[in-house]
Amino acid sequence: MRIDAALITQIATELEPYREDVDAFWDTLDGETDIMELVGKTIEAIVETDAQDDAVSAIIERYQSRRSGIAARKGALMQNLKTILLATGEQKLPHALGTVYTRKGSTSVTITDLEAIPTELCRITRTPDKAAIKKLLDAGEKIDGAELTTGPDNVSLRMK
Repeated sequence: MRIDAALITQIATELEPYREDVDAFWDTLDGETDIMELVGKTIEAIVETDAQDDAVSAIIERYQSRRSGIAARKGALMQNLKTILLATGEQKLPHALGTVYTRKGSTSVTITDLEAIPTELCRITRTPDKAAIKKLLDAGEKIDGAELTTGPDNVSLRMK
């Protein structure tokens, strides 16, 4: 699917006097360029791409669920080995397929009261309130370090 934008632009420019009659404009442009066939094929490709995206998302979800189950199974199997070591009082179990051993748990910090932690031991995250800033900028106020910008135009497709 190749779009000859230069040809379409040239013919659209030549049809400028007919732009008010939308049907005549598009019918003539289509007659010269087959633009409606191109648009139709593009819409069909978008619909097909959406379906593929949905299918891949469903597969990912299914495999994520399977992955969670497999991880849970591995955790239960590791717990079985731990139970064997605890029951025997041993810390190491040599086996032809691998050595099983226990190791001391890692030390980590658990915060029990956030407000009691001194501020010099806290990270402060500063996040601008973009909604409030936009409201002020829309009202005509000037805010240092912020400005309104408009992103690029995009295409909307509504299916009938």
